[in-house]
Amino acid sequence: MDLATAAAEEMQRVHGVHTLILYGSRARGDATAESDVDLAGFADVAATYRDARRWRGVVLDAFVYPTALTASVDPDFLKLRGGRVLLDARGLAAGLLARLDELDRAGPPPLPESEARMRRVWAHKMLARIGRGDVEAHYRYHWLLYQLLEDHFALRGAWFRGPKEAFATLQATAPATHAAFARALAPDADADALAALVEHVVGPDPG
Repeated sequence: MDLATAAAEEMQRVHGVHTLILYGSRARGDATAESDVDLAGFADVAATYRDARRWRGVVLDAFVYPTALTASVDPDFLKLRGGRVLLDARGLAAGLLARLDELDRAGPPPLPESEARMRRVWAHKMLARIGRGDVEAHYRYHWLLYQLLEDHFALRGAWFRGPKEAFATLQATAPATHAAFARALAPDADADALAALVEHVVGPDPG
């Protein structure tokens, strides 16, 4: 029995799911031996919950959602696009995936200008605080690096799909931005590399 079939049986047995979608690297076909088995299941439950555990030598990372959410267009479900339907007892999966494709094509709602300005101001403010060199500054250094990846996409009206897809997209469509991230994320990166990345992602300090 292959891993996907076994996962479907496990989710039916433990959680009573009627709809199950495999997503992430194991659905895309670029998984490694260490990759999680990412699953989204739908069942007649009152609230969403998560089942994360070691299973058959890998990590099973499964969300179980209420049945009603198969009719939703929640951006959180965009992670399911391109997923592999493992179980569709009620014929709900195709409609869900079609709505997600439509949501993806529409793009995220425009970022209000006040929010965009706040993100630009915040990035430059963080740079200044990082310069203090204390333990809080070191924390802020990593916080800023983390946030800049999401902000790059938000400020350009694009969906942020997590780091793996984000870096692949940047490498293919914005190699200069990808290179700026690579320099700033390197273990031996200096303050100039981070400052250059901030300038590259959010532009000059709007004051």
